[in-house]
Amino acid sequence: MPSMFKSFVRLDFGYSPFHRFFEIAAILSFFALVVIISIQAYTGLATLGWQTAIWLVPVTALFGYVGADFASGFVHWMGDTFGGEETPVLGEAFIKPFRDHHTHPNGICEHDFVEVNGNNSIVLALYMIPVTLIFSDPTSTIHILILAASVFFTVGVFMTNQFHKWAHMDNPPAYIEALQKWGLILGPEHHDVHHTSPYDTYYCITCGWLNPILQRLQFFETMEKIVYRTLGVGTSRDKLKSSSDSAG
Repeated sequence: MPSMFKSFVRLDFGYSPFHRFFEIAAILSFFALVVIISIQAYTGLATLGWQTAIWLVPVTALFGYVGADFASGFVHWMGDTFGGEETPVLGEAFIKPFRDHHTHPNGICEHDFVEVNGNNSIVLALYMIPVTLIFSDPTSTIHILILAASVFFTVGVFMTNQFHKWAHMDNPPAYIEALQKWGLILGPEHHDVHHTSPYDTYYCITCGWLNPILQRLQFFETMEKIVYRTLGVGTSRDKLKSSSDSAG
C-alpha cells in the first residue's frame, strides 16, 4: 500500500478504512449542511427585514454557542460518569476514549483533523438534517430563530474537539493562544481543573463559560442523584471506590 494512502486512511491508528472514510464523509456533510442552514437563516432574516432582524444575530449566536458548550459538558459528563469499556455498543467507541483521555491527556494531540472532528460530525448530521427539513419556513419567526441559533450551535459543537485539542497543545498557534486568553475558546488553565482527580467537574469543553455556573449549581451532582434514584445506576467513580474499599 502506498505510504501516502496509508497515511490518509490512518491504518496505523487502529481503526478501519471504512470508519475513516465515514468520518471524512460526515465532515463534508457537515460543511454542506451548515451552508444550507445558513442560507435558510439568512433568507428568513432578510424576509423579516434587517432593521428588525439585526439584533437576532448576536442573540442567536450567544444562545447557540452557549448551547454547544452545555452539550459538550453533558456528553462529556455522560462518558466520564456512567458505564465502562465493556458497555455494549457505546463502551469501546464512546466511553473508552473519555477514560483513556484522563490517563493520556495529551494523546489527543497525536490525532489529525479527521480523527478529532469526525465523530462529532456523525452525531451532528442526526441534528442538522431534521433542522433543514422541518424549520424551512422563511416567514416563521420561530423557524428563523432556530435556524440562526443552529448555525452557531452546530459550528460550536463541530469545533469542540478541536478546541479541546488546542487546550492540550504545548505550543498552539499564536491566534489560538489569543482566543484562549480572551476566553472565547477552551483554555489550558481552565481545562486543567477537569484534569484534576477525580475528574468530576468542569466538563464543558467548547469555551467552558458554563463550568463555574454548573459547578456552583451542583448541576451534574444533582443529575447523578436523579439517575441513581430513578434508575438505580451508580457512577463509575462509585464503583471504583467500592472496589478500592473491598480490596482494602
